[in-house]
Amino acid sequence: MYASVKDLQLRLGPVYADLYAECFEAETPDNTVPESDLAAAAAEIDGTLGVRYTLPVTAPHSAALLKNWCITLAEELAWARSGKEETPANVKDRVAQVRKALLRVAEGSMLLPGAVQAASGGGSVVTVEGNDVVFGREKMKGY
Repeated sequence: MYASVKDLQLRLGPVYADLYAECFEAETPDNTVPESDLAAAAAEIDGTLGVRYTLPVTAPHSAALLKNWCITLAEELAWARSGKEETPANVKDRVAQVRKALLRVAEGSMLLPGAVQAASGGGSVVTVEGNDVVFGREKMKGY
């Protein structure tokens, strides 16, 4: 994981207790739900970054960015599961920015400093689409 439960708790502030209320119902606080959210967020990040980089990305220069992205994606999961109210607009905006950045990394238009490039280029796939052939070999015979 790129972030800890404590990191998520700091981001959410006083809302943390409301979003993870079920974790505090027992005598001993249970961190499995926020840990699960962070693990799911990390899996989404790794699923996208794995096309370009060797996982897990441990480069110190990229660590802060990945931590922020992980917390943001976990924050969305917390709001969605809680059923409290609609996810705040600022959270939705941050999540959209993170997913856009992840796609840019996967496409290669954004690089993670210090991260180790995957040896085989990752699982890159290229799809080529085009119009139907107008001037093929059969039509061009004699020219």
